[in-house]
Amino acid sequence: MLKGKLLHSPKEKDGAEKTFETVIRLIDSAKKNIKIHMYVWRSDEIGNIIGQALLRAAERGVKINISKDQSAMMYERIEMNRKSYLPCEPSKLRRLWWKIIAPTFPNTFIDDQFINGAGQELVNHSNVQIEWIQGIHTHQKYYLFDDKHLITGSINIEDRHRKYFDYMVHLEQDGLGEHFKNRESGQVPFNLDREIEYIFNQPMNGADRFEIKALLIELLGKAEREIFIESAYIGDPDIENALKEARGRNVQVNMLLSKKANIGNDNNYKRAEKIMSTGSARIFLTPKMIHSKMVAVDRKIIFSGSANLSIFSMCNSGELNLIIKEPNLVKDFLNVADYRKSISEEVTDPEILADYNRKIAYLQELHQKLKL
Repeated sequence: MLKGKLLHSPKEKDGAEKTFETVIRLIDSAKKNIKIHMYVWRSDEIGNIIGQALLRAAERGVKINISKDQSAMMYERIEMNRKSYLPCEPSKLRRLWWKIIAPTFPNTFIDDQFINGAGQELVNHSNVQIEWIQGIHTHQKYYLFDDKHLITGSINIEDRHRKYFDYMVHLEQDGLGEHFKNRESGQVPFNLDREIEYIFNQPMNGADRFEIKALLIELLGKAEREIFIESAYIGDPDIENALKEARGRNVQVNMLLSKKANIGNDNNYKRAEKIMSTGSARIFLTPKMIHSKMVAVDRKIIFSGSANLSIFSMCNSGELNLIIKEPNLVKDFLNVADYRKSISEEVTDPEILADYNRKIAYLQELHQKLKL
């Protein structure tokens, strides 16, 4: 039987503590293999702690396979301490692009003593294989341990998620890895009769398989009473149209966004202003950064994972979401979501959202469309 546990609770002080504790515990108890697919992996405290735990696992004979999106180094090198855990030297052209795009990011620089490329010993180990994903974007975040434990959701490997609102789920079942890998590769279609199913955007290896957007629009189209959304970044016009159609059916739509997002804040406000002006949703601004990506439909179905409601996630990027119908897990999600809404501030006038830099918003949206 597949067991699912949400690694978050209402009023949690640290949004990532339980996730990182569980990841480290499972690394230390792994016996055969560990598979990690990660977007951002920063050389900060937690980045190094997880890296050292993996090195210990490799030393005791555990086979470790790491897939790492190379384009995400842009965030590792522009934001926070500007250091990557996994060693890789970007091209001159890529560094030039980062220099051009950097002014659209807020200044979050933190000076520390961590080492850029601190994971050299890990990637050099004979029991470790690393795949640098280039030319496409793969935004998913997951850990698979001994084909029995899967942890997935919206948390990257970096300390700042401790201050964010996120969702990560721990799934456990003997032989879990077989179905997960079959879904990831596209060997079997998704089955919506399952209480928990894996839904992928998969551009790797020429697959060009994008399942998430179409299924999300289908779910929104079937909503009868309520749609509840938490999203770090928004902007896909087809999703906005689906929300407008839902409101036309008298479905209540509540959307939680960050009062101040770490990136893309201007584009968020631009799109939120339009959504609110058309009457498509009530907008709530959260005091903490919303990095979570969650849609609840009629308080019966949860659709959550790595995919934002942005052009980047919906159309361009590899993503992994879970569609969840298991009642207890759905209830746990809703308990957390309801609390987050209760401490957020509802926007009463679209003009409040009009206070954004239009040039920056344009560049942020263009960045997504250009797949850079």
